[in-house]
Amino acid sequence: MPHAITRIATEHAFNDAWTRNEHLDLRTRALISVTITASLGILEPLRGRLRIALHNGVTKEEIVEAFIQMAVYAGVARAFDSYAVAREVFAEHDEAKSPQEN
Repeated sequence: MPHAITRIATEHAFNDAWTRNEHLDLRTRALISVTITASLGILEPLRGRLRIALHNGVTKEEIVEAFIQMAVYAGVARAFDSYAVAREVFAEHDEAKSPQEN
């Protein structure tokens, strides 16, 4: 049964919503998903959303700015927790890029 829930949720998110690109480009959708996940306070899935956003061209500066905006509407504590997760993912991202740059 849990596998069915995971499958349905994943299919709905990635087949029905994520692929919609008529009005929002991929970068924008990725940044929105980071902001919503952070606002909800679901920090482990936030790591994945951050990785997807960085992979799709969202900059660290844009993510931090989204957290600043989020702090006003969803609370400073939630933004602060999300930023702590983002710093870890940014470090992983930078570390993964470093060997390629050398």
